[in-house]
Amino acid sequence: MNSISSKFFLVLLFFIIILKSVTVWSSNLDKIKIIEENIFLNNLDFFDYEQNPIKILDKKTNYYILNFWASWCTPCIKEMSSLNNLKKKFPTVKILTISQDADIEDAKKFFNKNKYKNLEKYYDFKKKIAKNFSLRGLPTTFIFNKNYKAFAKVEGLVEWESDQFIEWLKEF
Repeated sequence: MNSISSKFFLVLLFFIIILKSVTVWSSNLDKIKIIEENIFLNNLDFFDYEQNPIKILDKKTNYYILNFWASWCTPCIKEMSSLNNLKKKFPTVKILTISQDADIEDAKKFFNKNKYKNLEKYYDFKKKIAKNFSLRGLPTTFIFNKNYKAFAKVEGLVEWESDQFIEWLKEF
């Protein structure tokens, strides 16, 4: 390959990488849907893995991310690391994970193995929490403001720790 062909190839490769990055970024934010429904986080009963009731009112912060997941769900597993990293990068968010596993032991094993320390772990006993939401699949995530009102919903995998998402979140 001559010098001009090599340079052309490198420039073309560079543009492909840039376009792919823009596509990933835009599709990442495009998955976020603003919702108008009156869904409030503080009206829900949460239970930790030992069935202890948890009061969300005691967990004041600027944003709450409520993530419905299961240990058998490949996209759910992929995004857990991203959610964990979001909390590291953006401490004014509480990340509440709600396992939809049929057996709580599966959720416990997942978290014991992966050691995600920045995620709050809850289990949806008798699927009472999920009944309050229109879940079409997993993962499904709702984003709430400091007044516990949902303002956005995501169905599917998102790069939560991305700077673009954090900047988007700060707008609310």
